[in-house]
Amino acid sequence: MSETPRLFGTPREWAIDLAIMTVVGVFLGLIGPFGSFDNPDVAARVAYWVANVWIGFIALSTVVRLSAAGAMRFDLPVWFVIAVGVAVGALPLALGLRYFSAWVWPPNHGHLTPLFTQYIQVLALSEPLSFAYYFTVDRGWRGAAKHGWNAAAGPVPAPRAAAGVGAGFLDRLPARLGRELLCLQMEDHYVRAHTARGSDLVLTPLKDAIAELGATEGLQVHRSWWVARAAVAEPVTSGRNLILRLSNGLEVPVSRASVAKLRAAGWL
Repeated sequence: MSETPRLFGTPREWAIDLAIMTVVGVFLGLIGPFGSFDNPDVAARVAYWVANVWIGFIALSTVVRLSAAGAMRFDLPVWFVIAVGVAVGALPLALGLRYFSAWVWPPNHGHLTPLFTQYIQVLALSEPLSFAYYFTVDRGWRGAAKHGWNAAAGPVPAPRAAAGVGAGFLDRLPARLGRELLCLQMEDHYVRAHTARGSDLVLTPLKDAIAELGATEGLQVHRSWWVARAAVAEPVTSGRNLILRLSNGLEVPVSRASVAKLRAAGWL
């Protein structure tokens, strides 16, 4: 299984992100928001905004990463934690940019922008850009945050229960999902566990998750799916394909090789 992303990113990720932020800075320099268009020197505007965006990105991307990790670890809404984290992080950022602007922006001539005005300007750009950053480049933080981070050596894997212990896998799920497992769905190097209350990602191969479920009554019905027998509401035939409709309305495909296995087990 490949390594999940580090909390603070790899050099390649930073290079890509900073390249994108440079483009954003150039764009802002050309349009000149918040009165900066009053400076007719386009090169100065662009340099000013690129520097601002870089400083803001380095600060706030760190806030976003930490907020995402904290939200997943403590089972809180990611959007709320990011919004609060950015609002708090924007204050020291506004303080820094306030002095930066007075120092390098010729029209200011050492004049400090009122802190409240600077904060509102920073917040107006930071909140939408931070959410766009998180939802656009989320690099597996949702799953990795649940199982621990290691900034130097990669993620710390979650402890695994011995094979055959049904509670082992269920113990990985957040309390809000309960323990009524309906099915498992493979997503790359993760397994999405569906329960009667919702779903979440767990960092583990599907075959290992199935092994941990042990005596839990269910079958792997497809290369990417395991289903609990109690969750099956009805089998549905669609042409030559068989689908299992679960109690939560989810429809799970059945591979042709698994049809005979389901019949032998009395599912059909």
